[in-house]
Amino acid sequence: MTPVSVDGGVEQSGATPPLPRSIWVVAWASLAGQVVLVVWQGRRVDDEVSLVLSVVLGALVVGYVCAGVVRARSVRLVLAWVALVLSVIGGLGGLVSVDDLGQAALAVLSLATTGVALAGLANFLRTDWYAWQRTKPSVRQGAPIGQLVAIGVLVGVLGGLTGPVDGGLNVRIAVAER
Repeated sequence: MTPVSVDGGVEQSGATPPLPRSIWVVAWASLAGQVVLVVWQGRRVDDEVSLVLSVVLGALVVGYVCAGVVRARSVRLVLAWVALVLSVIGGLGGLVSVDDLGQAALAVLSLATTGVALAGLANFLRTDWYAWQRTKPSVRQGAPIGQLVAIGVLVGVLGGLTGPVDGGLNVRIAVAER
């Protein structure tokens, strides 16, 4: 295996590829985007059980997807692409429906963070780390990814805290007794 640097250049021999900067860009841009959404939309006002469930589920799902993206797993990469593209579409819709300058600034900032994350993910697919991960090495090989996954979990937590823009959808399931 040819050793490489963070920027794709050749480094000392025998080393596995380091984590590329582009995946850190994806992580931090995603975190910044979630912070913008929390500021823009506010916190959920559901009951505590619903809020806790949303936060825990968000943390688990986003953390799992994040680990798969860093490890170049196809299904989770597709999920990340879909989420980011849908974020762009939603961001464009949000930009069209803003009422004031403050909301417009937050909508533009949200779109910008999503654009940076998309660019970082596109760049990540061209790195030596990604190519090496596609060979499915042992999870014990290579740089540790715990910090990246922690950022992903935090993104999921913030996603679970984010309130719906229009009051959301209220769904109740009633099971009749027989």
